[in-house]
Amino acid sequence: MKIAKRFRWEAAHRLPWHEGVCRNLHGHSYRMVVELEGDPDARGMVLDFKHLKQALSPLVEAWDHAILVADDDAELMEVARQTGWKHAVFPFDTTAENLSAYVAAYLCEQAGALLRAHRVRRVRVRLEETETCYAEAEQAVPTEARVNGEAEAVAKEHA
Repeated sequence: MKIAKRFRWEAAHRLPWHEGVCRNLHGHSYRMVVELEGDPDARGMVLDFKHLKQALSPLVEAWDHAILVADDDAELMEVARQTGWKHAVFPFDTTAENLSAYVAAYLCEQAGALLRAHRVRRVRVRLEETETCYAEAEQAVPTEARVNGEAEAVAKEHA
């Protein structure tokens, strides 16, 4: 059984190494669908949607109306700090691919116990930058034996 919840936020970013217009600071109306795969309980529920929202709200709130900036983009980092603009710093380039992998790893790490308790086996994150462009990352929910810090490790793998 699969369930899914949608999230939305507005943010700006840039890819300074990009050969096209994406090297410039620009904004997106991000849309994200987070899908969980698992077995429903005796009453037919995989996971209460409010628990999924609670798990991801810290990210969505931190990223909404912010600049998403890679920690090695010194120029944009300096502008954000000097102006006091809201920004979120990442140890990777802020591509849709990297952000979707980060969210999947973050959810498995931050809400792993909750997901395991509800027999959720897989997490899929579809992150849309525009109406025609998206990236999708999928991750198995780790067993309890996995080490903390997995979200950062997975995000770095996809950088």
